[in-house]
Amino acid sequence: MASRHGRITACAETVCGVPSRGTQEGVARKLWGYIHDHLCVADERFGLRLGAGLVGTFVAAVTFALLLLLVRAGWMPLRSLDTGTAQVFRRIDGSNPELVKTAEVLSRVFDPNVFRVLLTLIAVAYLVRGERRHAAWLITTVWGGAALGLALKAAVGRSRPVLPDPVSSAPGLSFPSGHALGASIGCCVLLLLTLRFLSRRGRIAAVVVAGVIVCGVGLARVVLGVHFVSDVLAGIMLGMAWVAVTTWAYVAWRRETGQPVERPAEVGSAEKPAT
Repeated sequence: MASRHGRITACAETVCGVPSRGTQEGVARKLWGYIHDHLCVADERFGLRLGAGLVGTFVAAVTFALLLLLVRAGWMPLRSLDTGTAQVFRRIDGSNPELVKTAEVLSRVFDPNVFRVLLTLIAVAYLVRGERRHAAWLITTVWGGAALGLALKAAVGRSRPVLPDPVSSAPGLSFPSGHALGASIGCCVLLLLTLRFLSRRGRIAAVVVAGVIVCGVGLARVVLGVHFVSDVLAGIMLGMAWVAVTTWAYVAWRRETGQPVERPAEVGSAEKPAT
């Protein structure tokens, strides 16, 4: 079997446009090399990242689907967890007005419409620059996710928590949490757009900050008594899965036009004219 160096060389020669030096080695040898070595190193790495992304998306999608089914079925352990948590936080709220104020601030600052307006403006900027793929991806992800959340709320029809002397209120239905969905979509998209500007440590810090924001917003909705825990978890899982799906479509679109995106840090990079 050829060495690793030999396989990479064959990849570069066969796939990346360099004339092959093994044309005289026989059809069988070339076929074997094509089957095992047809991917460039970058494509191999892209495949690994894609596989990891598939696993993450699968986990998020399955978790959301499971929560949806359990909520629709009225599964008693989940219902007990939701109502018990809501009652505990209501008692905590009564003696911690500052906690309530903090939760209200988080809900306002990271309201879904804040993310939607910001990302729509970024999409318009991309469109002005002639980068329609970025604009289409952003608009589809942000507003498609919002529409998906509203459709699921109507389909599930779950009412919001009913608590004595509630500290806050919100209109509409409960499952999934619109704030958790909007925060997860917004933070994931902003993270993808900014990764290429950051160092390795900066990327780690950005991921941590995004996670803290999403979890903070979700917790704030439970603290305020306007959502159950399962509403928040469902919103986060749905948001992550939705961003993954639309981003894969965007990446495939770019690769088909000769503009490969090999790693997350290349999402949002400048587009080149289609070849």
